[in-house]
Amino acid sequence: MRALSLLFGLAVVLTGCKTDDVPTADDIFANLDRHLGKRVTFKTKLRSGARCRVGEQGEFKTYCGDCQYCRGPVVVGTALKTKEEGLDDWPMILAGAHAGQDIRCEGPLNEVECRPFDLDKTYVIRGRLENQHPPRLIVQEFWEAEEEE
Repeated sequence: MRALSLLFGLAVVLTGCKTDDVPTADDIFANLDRHLGKRVTFKTKLRSGARCRVGEQGEFKTYCGDCQYCRGPVVVGTALKTKEEGLDDWPMILAGAHAGQDIRCEGPLNEVECRPFDLDKTYVIRGRLENQHPPRLIVQEFWEAEEEE
């Protein structure tokens, strides 16, 4: 049975994975408990979870009238109403590194960049979903999703 599973996994890697065959992040959220602690692959748009503050010291805040610097996680986007579904405002955050830099959002106010992602694009992301609060996906690999026709 294990050999069959390995053979199937190898076939998926060699043939690629069409974007249509990949579940969405909302599909993962629908059965989140079942996916915790496991390797998952899903399609999603991302958003910034950056919080901002004034100067070098102080607390990072969601709202800040005279903020100068922002940082925070890259957050998995969802069409679900998070409160009604029992999810946090950040239903899942991404963690890990890519090209020697942490996966995160940071920068001056109104110039926040989320490395290594473009928030206007849709991605297929694969990683291990940790049972944290909020759930944290340790990113193993990602690629831009094919455009839907």
